[in-house]
Amino acid sequence: MPAPDPSIELKRLADEAEAIASGLCDREFDAGATGDLGRLAGALARISATMKTQAVQLRESNEALARAHTRFGEALRATHDLDRMLEIALETGMETIGARGGMLMLRKGSGTLMTGVTRNLESPGFKLEVGQGISGHVASTGLPILLPGSADQPERHENEPEVSTQLSVPLISHDRVLAVLNFYDKSDGLFTEADLRTILSLTDQAGVAIENVLLHQEAERMAIMDGKTGIWNHRWFQIQFAREIDRAQRFGRPFSLIILDIDDFRLFNNTYGHQIGDFVLIELARRVKSAIRDVDMFARYGGEEFELLLSETDEAGGLNAAEKLRQIIAATPFESEMTPEPLNVQVSAGVASYPSGGTDFRSIFQAADLALLQAKAQGKNQVVAHQPNQ
Repeated sequence: MPAPDPSIELKRLADEAEAIASGLCDREFDAGATGDLGRLAGALARISATMKTQAVQLRESNEALARAHTRFGEALRATHDLDRMLEIALETGMETIGARGGMLMLRKGSGTLMTGVTRNLESPGFKLEVGQGISGHVASTGLPILLPGSADQPERHENEPEVSTQLSVPLISHDRVLAVLNFYDKSDGLFTEADLRTILSLTDQAGVAIENVLLHQEAERMAIMDGKTGIWNHRWFQIQFAREIDRAQRFGRPFSLIILDIDDFRLFNNTYGHQIGDFVLIELARRVKSAIRDVDMFARYGGEEFELLLSETDEAGGLNAAEKLRQIIAATPFESEMTPEPLNVQVSAGVASYPSGGTDFRSIFQAADLALLQAKAQGKNQVVAHQPNQ
C-alpha cells in the first residue's frame, strides 16, 4: 500500500486545525499518519477533545450561573427585609462559587464594620474600622479583593479568618458601601477571576434590589417624619399613642403626655425672619431628643408645638420630666452662625397622665392642652400638670 502523500495529509490537518479554531470541536482524526504528521494529528486530536470538554464545562457553568441569577432574583423580590436580603446575597454567593465559609460585615455609620451574618465559621462576632483589615480595606476603597493575589494586598486583621483563599467584594448602593461580603476556602482549589466576575454580577443585582428597598423605606419614613425638624410627625405620634393606651389598659401601667409650646415664637420670625425661626425649632428638637429616653416618643404637633409621650411614667414623673426639659431649653441661649445674637428661648408645658387625665387619646390630649393654656395664662416659661378636678 503506497504511503500517504505528505502534502495531502498536511492540507487535511490544516483544514482540521481551521475547523477547531472556528469552534468545531467534534472532529475525528485518522490515526494512520506517522512521524511528525502523526504527532501533529495527535496534538490536534487532544486539543479538540480538551476544547470539547471545556465547552461542556463552560455551558454547564453558564447554565448554573443563569439558574443562580434566577433564584437570586426571585429570593430578593420575595422580601423587603434588608437584613434578609444581605443573608441571601451571602448564601447564594457561597453556593455559586463553592465557598466553604462566608461572612458579611455590615457598615454602621461612616467608620465601623460589624459582623452581620456568618456561615460555617467559628470566629466570633467582631468589629473593624473602615480601612482596617481586608474587609475594612474593601469598605474603604469600594474595590474587591481576590486572595492570593497581588503583593500589595492588605494585612489581615487578627479576628479575620486565616484561610488559603478568599474573595471579598463590596455591596454598594447609591455609591455607598453598605456591606462587605467575604467568601473563604473554595471547595476545589483557589478562587479565580471567573469567580470574582460571578460574584460581582450577583452583587450588582443585589445592589439594585436593595436600592429599591431603601427608596421604599425612605418614602415610608418621610411620610411619618416632620420634614423641618427630623422628628416624628403628629400622624405617627397618634398611631404610637394608640398602642401605648392599649398596653396601659392591658397591663395597668401609667404613661404621661407633655405638650411643649415655644413662648412668643412669632417674635423670632417677625424680628429675625423665618430662617431663624426654623433654626429655633430645629435646635429645640435637638435638645429635647438628647435629654429623653430612647423609648419615649417625641413629635412635632404643628407650628411651634411639640408633644412627648413618656412610657410607664406617672404624674410626678411626667411633671419632673417636663420641668427638666424647660430648664434645658432656657438655660443656654440658642445661637449659631445664622443668629445675629444669642436667642433666649423659653417654653411652657402642659402635662397629663393616664388614667387620671383620661383613658383615650382625645381626653388625655385635651387635659394636657388645658394645662398648657394655664401655664401660658400664669406667665409662661413654666410647667403645669393637669388636675383631675379641672
